[in-house]
Amino acid sequence: MKSDAPLSASLRWLLPLTGMLQGGVIYLLNRTTALFSTPAEHGWLLFLLVGSLITTSTLIFAARSLRQPLLWLGIALLLMMAAVHCSWLVYAVTGLDTWDQRDALWRYVVALAAMLFLLLPWLQSRLLEGRWGDFPSLFRHYWHNGLALLLALLATGLGWLVLWLCASLFSLIGIDFFKTLFFDNGAFAYVITGCIVAMTVTLCRSNARLMVAVQHLLTLVATGLLPVVGAIMVLFMLAIPGVGLNAISQQVSGAGLLNTLCLLFLLLMALVWHPERDAPPYTRLLRRMLLGTLLLAPVCALIAAWAVWLRVAQYGWTPDRLYAALVTCVSLLWSCGYVASLARQRRSAVDFSRTGKAVLFVVPLLLLLLHTPLLSPWRISVNSQMARFNADKAMLDSATISELAQWLRWGREALHTLLADPVIKGNLVLRQEISDALAGRDSVGAPVDPDAYRQIPLAAPQPQPEQAVWQTLAKDYAWRIKACLPVDNLSNCMLLAKDLNGDAQPEWIMFDFSARSAFVLSKQNGKWVSAGNFYDLPVTLDAKKLRETAQSERLSTQPPPWRDLTIDGQRLPFAPDRY
Repeated sequence: MKSDAPLSASLRWLLPLTGMLQGGVIYLLNRTTALFSTPAEHGWLLFLLVGSLITTSTLIFAARSLRQPLLWLGIALLLMMAAVHCSWLVYAVTGLDTWDQRDALWRYVVALAAMLFLLLPWLQSRLLEGRWGDFPSLFRHYWHNGLALLLALLATGLGWLVLWLCASLFSLIGIDFFKTLFFDNGAFAYVITGCIVAMTVTLCRSNARLMVAVQHLLTLVATGLLPVVGAIMVLFMLAIPGVGLNAISQQVSGAGLLNTLCLLFLLLMALVWHPERDAPPYTRLLRRMLLGTLLLAPVCALIAAWAVWLRVAQYGWTPDRLYAALVTCVSLLWSCGYVASLARQRRSAVDFSRTGKAVLFVVPLLLLLLHTPLLSPWRISVNSQMARFNADKAMLDSATISELAQWLRWGREALHTLLADPVIKGNLVLRQEISDALAGRDSVGAPVDPDAYRQIPLAAPQPQPEQAVWQTLAKDYAWRIKACLPVDNLSNCMLLAKDLNGDAQPEWIMFDFSARSAFVLSKQNGKWVSAGNFYDLPVTLDAKKLRETAQSERLSTQPPPWRDLTIDGQRLPFAPDRY
């Protein structure tokens, strides 16, 4: 194994400057454009952001000399990948509202960070060792990159703590210069954070022996945790025959917990049986018990696969279920590969390098494909849900509409298709929900057809509210009473007219039994406005009981026991203590 060559003095200065430049780029993009809110309208700026992140990260983590052609070839390949992804992202978010575009951008930035973490060790290993796929080198680079990121996070927190202390101390004596510089200046925040992160990573790369020492310390921690996790897996597998698999199928997070258990056990196995270990870990008996427990890992992954398949068969694909299926595939590949290595070698000093390289190749490949048309989770999910709807149109509900609205352009296209469907045209509630979903989160509280709310029942035989009441509800409080629209002639809400302030004019009280609350509309200066709320309705109060009470005239109002105080015409409201 070739030892790490020290970084040159010029490179140790250049890399922090690169981090500062990256912080400046993010600040300028955030300050001068709406890229972070509407990336679809700033395609080339999106590539500038992603490309700068890729170039900076590659230089900070992998560069040993700026004269390495392979380094720049690797950056060029990563930039080509970014160009494909940015084009796909712009296409996917076109037509979405600001919030959905912003969410999609940040999801991709997080995925990009994960891809870079998984891909850069391959380039680092090639630059250092001179060949691709050297597993000991890959293992070491993954360790050191992860530790460098953790230390960078710690250093950033400590750095800002020191800056806060400085600003607070000088503010204490009336000097606000440092507070203004550190916390009211966005450019400083971005630039100094980028500098701290880049400097910390550079220091970690310049002290390889220290990183190896920390790696050995954490390996000892993993060595202590592995038997505990193995015991949990054995006990869990022994308990399953007693309760049956149906207990797992009834839980929403069953597959996630099973995959977490399986992957945690496999990760600890990889850390303990690392390729640079000189002697087998543990005693012979404990070592054989742990290697025997490894046979249960594929069983755990298979149960997780069954749980995912059950949900997909019942409710179709969603992005979360597709992610769960891919994670389960990784669990199966990893666990079956380890078992195959164990069966092939049949000795305690097993070598898991071949399986490790396969997993480290497959995982970034899946992440790359998720952000292309080949494996787009939103496209697959929309096709699955529309197939379910075409098979049985009664399956369409508010939850499905809300999900489709979040699935980028494919979801919006599906909603437009549903809006044109004859069945939806005859359903006022679903048509309104689809229209609201297409309006997006930028249009919360947009005017709704007032006649839709005339279906809300009245608690007592009394004149219908005047048209202005319905118009106010539809315009200003649609977000609050959309759940009140009747479904199959049943509503969760009820309207009641009652004079609450003694002005001889009734207020309208909207009871929402599902939320166990009510709010009051009062006519003030010719306009209907919200006057207050009733919270924590009695558990026994429902539509039937409210109607009986209102019609039997057993419903009345009660003045407050404590009066407000007036001094020189100025009213001082009394606020009683609550015990």
